[in-house]
Amino acid sequence: MVVKKFPNGDRYEGDLEDEMKNGEGTLYYAHGGKYEGKWTDDLRNGYGVNTWANGNRYEGNWKDNKKHGKGTLFYANGGKYVGEWEDNMRSGQGENTWANGNRYEGSWADNHRHGQGTFTYADRGKYVGEWVNGMRHGHGINTWLNGDRYDGLWRYNRKHGKGTFYHADGTKEIGVWTKDKLDRQPNDTTENENEKAVSKNQIQIKGFWLNGQSFIIVLMPKSSECPYLTLAREFCISLKWEKPFFDRNNDHCYCNHCYLKSWNDVIETGEGKYVIPRGWVRLGLHIDPVFMKTHDIWNKWIVTFHGTTKIAAQSILTHRQFCLPGDVLIDGTKLGIRAGHIPNQKFIYTSPTIAYSSSLAYSPIYDFHSTENNTDYQTQIVLQCRQMPDSFKIGPETIGAGNNQICPHIPNSKIEYFTDRRATLLAYGILVSRHQVAERNRDNVRIEFTRQLNKIKVRYDDFTTELSKIRGNDIKQLSVKIEQFKQEIHQTTIIRMINYFTT
Repeated sequence: MVVKKFPNGDRYEGDLEDEMKNGEGTLYYAHGGKYEGKWTDDLRNGYGVNTWANGNRYEGNWKDNKKHGKGTLFYANGGKYVGEWEDNMRSGQGENTWANGNRYEGSWADNHRHGQGTFTYADRGKYVGEWVNGMRHGHGINTWLNGDRYDGLWRYNRKHGKGTFYHADGTKEIGVWTKDKLDRQPNDTTENENEKAVSKNQIQIKGFWLNGQSFIIVLMPKSSECPYLTLAREFCISLKWEKPFFDRNNDHCYCNHCYLKSWNDVIETGEGKYVIPRGWVRLGLHIDPVFMKTHDIWNKWIVTFHGTTKIAAQSILTHRQFCLPGDVLIDGTKLGIRAGHIPNQKFIYTSPTIAYSSSLAYSPIYDFHSTENNTDYQTQIVLQCRQMPDSFKIGPETIGAGNNQICPHIPNSKIEYFTDRRATLLAYGILVSRHQVAERNRDNVRIEFTRQLNKIKVRYDDFTTELSKIRGNDIKQLSVKIEQFKQEIHQTTIIRMINYFTT
């Protein structure tokens, strides 16, 4: 057995041939984790077990450094996938179990549920049928916990086409559906007296009067607004923006009560995908109907997110266009280029996941006091956008997250979009998050902490380079350099982190 160390800190123990990893061996990663198994010409090939620093573990076959063939991926959060792989992606037959109890068994393609499969929800509901790119598409039967059942056609996760909805109370709706709504029934007469188009939010009472005449009474519940949506509206009113930017018809709440945990986290739109902004509330924005119709943005443009400040957001909505570095905002200040972005290049930055756009580098935290419930909150705002496909470039994260995965659905290497074309981006909603002051947004804290640690690491690498240039007998100069380094770290990153956690 040979032990070989690499410049990046990795260490290999195992078989070598022609100075390359060949045969059996274990590679210990400098950032944590290891691979133990078979190698061919420095690449993982054959059976092996890979453990990542984040706690994920894969046991199975590899081909040219990629998961390929049969294998099992154990997620750190408790879920797992058992099945077939191709080029690092779930493809073929497999079963995925999520930490929340959801389970899918069936066909996969390119990491998506694709083909025939069964999805069993943690609440014991079930969908059996066809899938396309992770969504119910084609013919399928969905059964809900309350006994409701839909048997028919689906399109992009919605009831669309011919189908029958069987209500638990015995009534049913038969007809052609369009985007989850019954568009028309196949004929003017129902098959029997129990076939009434009843909303799930209605209560239907059937009976007979004393004179023998039958009756049907439909009770409509009083509408009640989600408290998170109410709070978001109160926050936007507190901004005192002069112009009527908002369209209440396009409001949407993504809290756990309004957007269930069993629903999709990733949605396909146009030619791309985006991650649902769980926990956020969208306040709809007015959109130019001519622009919307001309570009067919709802069908052809993808969904992206743009982290921003209150002033920048107000400027964008006031001028009806996104701001580029150098633009003058409504308060008279100029928009600058953020540290980490391409120097001297003016771009607008977006992302397919709000986990990235809401990082503190893009979306600062604001204090807000609700007079409705007399509670102090911390809020953030992010613009929800439609963006023209192929109008932007894709790059890696630039906020200093390092090896920490920002979003489980989007790799750090492809998490940031940038463009200099204003007309290819349209904001249709302002997303608002809220946390009580006693709470902390743990994701933002983790990212901020990682940024500061990475700064320390970079400075440490520079420091060691400087020390290597000092002669060994020059103790005085060496002591001065060490003291300078200590003071620099103390006065910058450490103090910032202490202030961040204690304020």
